[in-house]
Amino acid sequence: MAKTVFISYSSYNDLFVNRIIEMIEKAGLLYWKAPEMIPAGSNYAKEIPKAIQSCDIFLLVVSKESQESIWVEKEVDSAINYRKAIVPVKIDDEPLNDMYKFYLNNVQMISFMDEKDKLCKLLENSNGNTGVRYIVEQSSGNKQDMESRKENIRIQNTFTLNKAPVECEYCQGALEKVSMGVYRCTICGRESYDYFQKVKRYLQENGPTNAVIISKDTGVPKQAIDYFLKEEYLDIFKGGRR
Repeated sequence: MAKTVFISYSSYNDLFVNRIIEMIEKAGLLYWKAPEMIPAGSNYAKEIPKAIQSCDIFLLVVSKESQESIWVEKEVDSAINYRKAIVPVKIDDEPLNDMYKFYLNNVQMISFMDEKDKLCKLLENSNGNTGVRYIVEQSSGNKQDMESRKENIRIQNTFTLNKAPVECEYCQGALEKVSMGVYRCTICGRESYDYFQKVKRYLQENGPTNAVIISKDTGVPKQAIDYFLKEEYLDIFKGGRR
């Protein structure tokens, strides 16, 4: 299984975090980030400690804003308690406050501005397998490149239950990623979704539903739905009524 990176950050730094996520994905790693991965009906206090406990790498985005965030402070404290490998990535010139100097004593700091290659190499070396939850696809008019990207997605899909779309389901055009699990066709402009987003959107429209019915209506294998349920990514009834 690919290793998982927990991203601890301030929401004020979303732009930088999105760039870091691209590097994580290209390194073939999974990642966990609030609030997107907080299941419907759950909360931060329940899900964040569980995600930190199960992650392989705790990636701390260090900034003026994150040093002032009570949530980031709690996450760092939790990571230390669980003895996680902490990778601090500094994205501004704000000096570390006393608390962070204490937390990060003897931990090597990576500057995102000056050492992006080092961070990328660190992430790649941390990975022992291939398989990503979310795949970044760029559009291109070159047919050969398009087929190469499609084949790459097919290969990556063999390593994960959350399959990404290979091509537009309406016109077979190339897809570009617009958000997590959401892809837009470069030709017709329609959206396609990975398995998780398909099930999530189905539940939002139809409410709690039997997994067998969801699989029939969405085309998502029941095995994948059961996995999302087991990992508490979704809140659905296991049996019974629609």
